[in-house]
Amino acid sequence: MTALLLAALSAVLYGAGVAFEHRQAARVPAEAAGRPRMLTLLARQPLWLTGAALETGGFVTHAAALRTGSLAAVQMVLSCSLLVSIAVSSGLARRTLPRHCWLAILAIVTAVGAILTLLGPDDHAAGQVPGRLGLAALLTGVITVPIAAAGLLATRRHSRALLLAVAAGLADTCAAVLTMAFTHSLAHGLGAAVTSWPAYALIVAGLASLTLAQTAYQTDAPLITLPTITAVMPLASVAVGVVVLHETAHLNGARIVIMMACLAVAITALARLARTAAAVAEVSKQPGDDHRPAERAEHPAEPISRLGRLGRLPFPRVPRRRIALTRSG
Repeated sequence: MTALLLAALSAVLYGAGVAFEHRQAARVPAEAAGRPRMLTLLARQPLWLTGAALETGGFVTHAAALRTGSLAAVQMVLSCSLLVSIAVSSGLARRTLPRHCWLAILAIVTAVGAILTLLGPDDHAAGQVPGRLGLAALLTGVITVPIAAAGLLATRRHSRALLLAVAAGLADTCAAVLTMAFTHSLAHGLGAAVTSWPAYALIVAGLASLTLAQTAYQTDAPLITLPTITAVMPLASVAVGVVVLHETAHLNGARIVIMMACLAVAITALARLARTAAAVAEVSKQPGDDHRPAERAEHPAEPISRLGRLGRLPFPRVPRRRIALTRSG
């Protein structure tokens, strides 16, 4: 129960942090995508720094939850951070969510509660073998790398957003596994934990996960990125926890079928909520607020006359008669 409460607190902190970061990352130029320069630009923005601070608190409570709880159960609770993200994003956009969203929220809470009940108490979380945790992290990392590379090389915006979001969700799962390994190494003392492999692997995976998430947000396609990351993370976590870590070996065939059905309901409702929240955020954009500075940077040498005809520059038009008089004078 303590692990689930810590996971719930982590979901609140993560959800608020993601809402702040997403709002700011969508304004980063496209040429900085996937590069350290992107994080440098974001680190100068107070709104993004606030989100980063909240996510840091979320990581601390998340690590504490993984220390005593199973990966599948903790990550399922953590997926509810989307509910907090939606609430914060709606507040920033000064928009209210449609009424049907409350049905989706009810479905998510019910499905997650049923999954946690079916998973039952975990007898393996407190004594996970480091080798098995390393194998789980390696498998998720190997799957993530080619998907992330394909996303960075994609030319179409929607394909790029989808691939990067899938990679970000898998990277989150990999980082969660490494966090679990690091917290278990703390049982041997701080010195042993700092010198163990999970500590350094977690730093690499954490930076990769952060960069992939911000790159996915930078595509400014929240209708794709938010639902995808939200769906991939719990699905991959449950798969890793059940198949690789053997956290729920007591599950029988009937329980597995019911759990998969509840998981499908939860993921569908989460994706629905994410798309609704993203649509609300897009509608809330002001007509004169261009959230895509990358498009302006792609054509820096465009003629002023053409820009004037398109109405992109607020320069007043000079009458031809006045120009003629100036030339003759």
